Amino acid sequence: MSTREAMRAYKGQHLVEFPNDYVIIDIETTGFNPKFCEIIEIGAVRVCDDKITSIFQSMVRPKNPINSYITNLTGITNNMIADANPIEAVLDSFLSFIGDTVLVGHNVNSDINFLYDYCEMYLSSHLSNDFIDIRELFREQQSSALNHKLATMCEKCAIQNTNTHRALTDCLAAYNLYHSLKMHDGPIACVEELDTLNLASEFKIKHSPYKRKCHRKEAGVDKSFRVSRALYP
Repeated sequence: MSTREAMRAYKGQHLVEFPNDYVIIDIETTGFNPKFCEIIEIGAVRVCDDKITSIFQSMVRPKNPINSYITNLTGITNNMIADANPIEAVLDSFLSFIGDTVLVGHNVNSDINFLYDYCEMYLSSHLSNDFIDIRELFREQQSSALNHKLATMCEKCAIQNTNTHRALTDCLAAYNLYHSLKMHDGPIACVEELDTLNLASEFKIKHSPYKRKCHRKEAGVDKSFRVSRALYP
């Protein structure tokens, strides 16, 4: 355990479970080290009884300009964040949104560490929510994947994310992935062309989740079935 990790005394517990109520989170940053890098976008999706009920998305105005590498990776430009709120205001709103709910995300421990350090640094508070890492759940169920990047995991489960490395769309892809893992106990292999799903009109965004043909093996018997599901019944 690193010195920095040991200092996060109030950090929540890493859980391995499938609750019905949780908040999916994702952040975009200018690098991996909270000491030297900055958060430039925060996204969150609140889920109650396995259904999306509200979303949070905010750009963050950093103290330093975004370099070309990060712009090429995320699509976030300096013009896009010029009028954004500073990190203190965004963090305060984010903490109000998540409350004490369990947090879920892909490689979420890294995001938790970044947010924990920033909450301590800018708000003199602690992020103590328990959290669940989708990557670890995927490793348990889908050990055959070549790697455990979000894009690879989504591709295996036929979940399309057309705007990667943006906080909110990555949250929505993670939600579909988490829900898929929750629905299926055991390895699945998915193929099929994808449809585009329009989220509820109040969200005013488009996202491409999943229409998939899944193939499973149970007790040595092959079972094939098709799942076509929207975010809302």
